[in-house]
Amino acid sequence: MSRPRSIIILIIWFMWAAGKDLESLARFSTTSDYYIFSSQGLSVLFFLVAGTIFLLNAASAWYLFRPEPVGYKVLLATLAASAAYSIASVLLVLSDLSGAREAYEIGREVRGLPVREADLNAIFTPKAIGIGLGLSLLVFVAIGALVVRNKRYFAGPEEFATEA
Repeated sequence: MSRPRSIIILIIWFMWAAGKDLESLARFSTTSDYYIFSSQGLSVLFFLVAGTIFLLNAASAWYLFRPEPVGYKVLLATLAASAAYSIASVLLVLSDLSGAREAYEIGREVRGLPVREADLNAIFTPKAIGIGLGLSLLVFVAIGALVVRNKRYFAGPEEFATEA
């Protein structure tokens, strides 16, 4: 079965997302998200949510290679969970902006990356964080639109082949 370009884009997106999630879980001690959650005493929640989203992204990639009707719902659930995680992370950041800034700074130092004061001043403002969240949610909506556009793909190979 030949896959449309939009399905290839979805495969790339969900495989990339699963890879980033796995990296975040494997290298948790150097990630800003972990520091943000742990500074609020929510380390366990970080692993629970990040692990769940990793599994959802991996399942989404699976269903893009092996389409089944449930795959459509899995992809949409994955995007909703990812958006909710982004919103929750931003709310944690906004509740302790200076702590989040410090966590970000520590995470960069641990990885041997440069820390520029001007960059930190630009990034850690409520407006900049809101813009970042808005852009992230916009990407999730765009990916969701591709999923909805390709709903018939998840009916299975026989159904998709007759309608394509």
